[in-house]
Amino acid sequence: MKYLLALSSLLVFSMPVFADSHAEPKSMEAPSTISTKLSPHSVNDTMDKFEAIVKSKGFDVFARIDHQKNAEAAELTMAPAQVIIFGNPKGGTMLMNDDIRVALDLPLRVVVYQAKDEKVYIAYHQPVDMVKEYDLEGHKVIGALTDGLDKLTSAAAASE
Repeated sequence: MKYLLALSSLLVFSMPVFADSHAEPKSMEAPSTISTKLSPHSVNDTMDKFEAIVKSKGFDVFARIDHQKNAEAAELTMAPAQVIIFGNPKGGTMLMNDDIRVALDLPLRVVVYQAKDEKVYIAYHQPVDMVKEYDLEGHKVIGALTDGLDKLTSAAAASE
C-alpha cells in the first residue's frame, strides 16, 4: 500500500513537468548569424573545391562528413549534405588560450547542402559571433577568421 501511495504521489507531482513537454516552444534569443551562399556546383564538387582551397591555404582538415551517405547506411534518405571540420591550430590555440570555452566552436565547420529548392548552398556560422559568447572582444584572430571564411566560401562557390 505504501508503494502504491508513493507511486501515486510521484505521478501527481510530476504531471506539471510532463504537461509542459507539449507546450509551444518559448522564444529564444536571436540565433547566431549564418552566412549562406549559392553554389553553381554539386554538393560533392563544391565540397571538393572548398577542401582543396582550405588545404592550399595551410589549414588542417580534421574530418569530412557525408550526411547523405550516413543516412543511407541507416536505411534512411536525405538530400546531399556534407560538413567539413577544419582549422589552423595556431589561430585556434590563440583563441582558446584567451577563452577555452571557444573550443566548443572550434575547429571551424562549413556545410554544403542541397536545399528543398534543389539548389546547392555553402553555409557557416560567422566567426564574429564568437565574440558574443566568449571573452574575445577585439581579438585579431576573429576578424581574420571572419574575412577568411568569406573569401574561402566565395571561392568554392564561384562559377570558375
